[in-house]
Amino acid sequence: MKVSMSLTVAENDTDLCYNSKMRYFEKAELSKSKDITCPDIEDYVQPGKEPEIVWYKECKPKQWRQSIVRRRDTLSIREVREDDIGNYTCELQFGSFVVRRTTEL
Repeated sequence: MKVSMSLTVAENDTDLCYNSKMRYFEKAELSKSKDITCPDIEDYVQPGKEPEIVWYKECKPKQWRQSIVRRRDTLSIREVREDDIGNYTCELQFGSFVVRRTTEL
């Protein structure tokens, strides 16, 4: 079976794990809940298989507080705080490649 897909490859900004021109943007209100999804990954997830997604904040692995829940392709912040503002990167393996998406909150 042949599959075609469009692919954009961009070089990361210096000392970052993403290209700032290719970020997604989300707005959130302080003290409200917010879900950040790993966008546009459907083509990189095998049907019937749970994707193994790793989340980073500002390109660094993070010990998430209890009110931040990771499930499937979503990072759920139950109560947004000021220190939640920043860049969230999701990462998953696709064969021998790594697929990353970054969302600025």
